[in-house]
Amino acid sequence: MKKYSAEIIQLYHAIQSADYILIGAGAGLSAAAGLSYADEELFRSRYPYWAARGRYSEYHMFSFREWTDTQQWAYMADHVHRVMDETPPLPLYQKLKHLLQDKNYYILTSNVDRQFLRNQFPKERLFEYQGSYDLLCCSQACSCNAWSFAPERNRMLQHIQTADASIPPDDLPLCPYCGAPARLAFRDYPQYAEEKARYDAWLKESENGMLCIIEIGVGFNSPGVIRVPFERITGERNLVRFFRITADYSDSDIEIAYPEIPKPIAAKSCSINLDAALVLEQLETLASRK
Repeated sequence: MKKYSAEIIQLYHAIQSADYILIGAGAGLSAAAGLSYADEELFRSRYPYWAARGRYSEYHMFSFREWTDTQQWAYMADHVHRVMDETPPLPLYQKLKHLLQDKNYYILTSNVDRQFLRNQFPKERLFEYQGSYDLLCCSQACSCNAWSFAPERNRMLQHIQTADASIPPDDLPLCPYCGAPARLAFRDYPQYAEEKARYDAWLKESENGMLCIIEIGVGFNSPGVIRVPFERITGERNLVRFFRITADYSDSDIEIAYPEIPKPIAAKSCSINLDAALVLEQLETLASRK
């Protein structure tokens, strides 16, 4: 019979006994599922212009600012094309969905890859805190409208110039309402306030029972979205168990995971420093033996 670590057993029983389950999903979940932003070999082959100038991964590009608008949009068109068009719904998300079946759960994600919706998670149980790669909006906020990025990026992809990794200026996306430069919508999409209100209401409701908080693949790229709020919730409540599942990407030499638990909440918490795919597979096996 397979032996499981004490941490996996704790997590399994916490899921089974919880009245409410709060999931926080970061880039590490999609990386474990097969969509990694830290793949340095892929970056060198796909973006040789930027690799030759000292950049080494898509993760590394998130903080990059030393480019022209035409270079930035050329890169984003191809990056979003890889994430949204070339990458199918990832099966690991189905394992998580199966574990949460018949549970009162909510998901807060910083991911913009839409893998939860593409894997048919109920929209009413999901808060995409940072929006998605799907939409553009006006950089000058002339209206609350957002529109699909797909036609724009398909046009850009046809015109990327290899000499300087740019697109022609005429291909820069513009607001169809006022003509100002467009930008990725992220939090500026029409349903954002509604999703936030629904999430806040669920959090309030969960004060009435035992809450199991599971943070998956969250580092310090945007700690204010999941990591810090989840630690705060854990510290404020008595009926709570907090699990931090995270591991460094195998295809990167830099530390990304940060599995540590703050001392003030250590008694209520458990760090599982393993790849999310391994953890979910073991939980699925345990669940099947009920």
